[in-house]
Amino acid sequence: MSIGKHIICVECDFPVILISPPEGNKASCPRCKLTLTANHRNARNRVIAFSLTALIFLFLSLSFPFLTFSAHGNDRMVTLFQSVSVMMQGDFTILAVLIFIFTIALPGLFLLITLYVYISLGRSSPWTGSQQLLIIMDHIRHWNMAEIFLISILVSFIKIITIADIELGLSFLTYVLFILSMTMSLVNFDKHQTWQWLKDKEGVIDSQLNEHHQQHTCHQCSHLSKANDTHCTFCGTQLHGHFTNSIQKTMALLLTSIILYIPANLLPIMHTYVLGDDTASTIVGGIILLWSHGSYPIAIIIFIASVVVPIGKIIALLWLCYNVHYKSQLSPLSKTFLYRATELAGRWSMVDVFVVAILVALIQLGNITAIYPGFGAIAFTGTVILTMLAAMSFNPKLIWKHVPQGQFE
Repeated sequence: MSIGKHIICVECDFPVILISPPEGNKASCPRCKLTLTANHRNARNRVIAFSLTALIFLFLSLSFPFLTFSAHGNDRMVTLFQSVSVMMQGDFTILAVLIFIFTIALPGLFLLITLYVYISLGRSSPWTGSQQLLIIMDHIRHWNMAEIFLISILVSFIKIITIADIELGLSFLTYVLFILSMTMSLVNFDKHQTWQWLKDKEGVIDSQLNEHHQQHTCHQCSHLSKANDTHCTFCGTQLHGHFTNSIQKTMALLLTSIILYIPANLLPIMHTYVLGDDTASTIVGGIILLWSHGSYPIAIIIFIASVVVPIGKIIALLWLCYNVHYKSQLSPLSKTFLYRATELAGRWSMVDVFVVAILVALIQLGNITAIYPGFGAIAFTGTVILTMLAAMSFNPKLIWKHVPQGQFE
């Protein structure tokens, strides 16, 4: 990486002369504490190795039995694809497709793109499309929910271990290894460093800050552009400084998510059929049932993921929009940390939806016992997706817009 690279922090607009940190260290914005770059040891080779390993384990996890469910003399062997196919047969195609995308398709695509880009960086000239794929790769990262699916599996075990025998298949082990390998790939991945490698390969020289700092840094590739540029001159990404109606878009998405959150709690999230009798379970009803049966840790996890996180995220984003609009004098650093927390925690609300999907795949014993998803699960999935989109549409630069450059708090 070049020494003394001029950038402007993408979250607080603070001009920084970024010096490549020593190996094993990171560089942060002195104003908003955003990590600008991290210099991992042998990062390029590690990302390639872990991504290839994760891709192999993902393929293996689709090739063998995942779980074996035994109850009332009935045995059922389940693969990863069956949790999707059962819901499609029950007319819950949208939910099935979303689960497949979040847990299998997007993680696999992310790993393929990572291998393509990083192998390309080892050549004398990058392969065609490396820039565009690196942008896609960054977007996919936000929607990768494989590790949440794994937590959901463990929660499902505890919910049904008292009524059935569960045996882990070979695919469960390979799926765990896939998640560990992909996590290590993400740990060694640094977006700023990767874009800088790509610039060096293409012979692009970074611009210098002008004396009035009337410039923008691309939030993708950190390339400096002129103040009147609407898109990055290197990668073509729309610049954060030209995001229009950010608060209005965020508010619209939040209001829609609130509307969906009402039926998500009133309608059943799943139906349990036992000898022809239908028992409907809502999100709160399921939490109360788990608590009454003594499954306190699982009840707390579901309560946090399905109630605390969605409501907390909606309130936090509404509060941020209000404070930004009315130019609150509250600490901008505190508001920035709150924004990052809401962006990070939002996708974990999918735990309850994944638990339903796993139970649907496992418990299909004909007229004896069967579980099917309810329309509450679809509404809740919509709530989670909309709150994630709301966090992405909020421009964090608005928090610091009216704070003088010399003010750090």
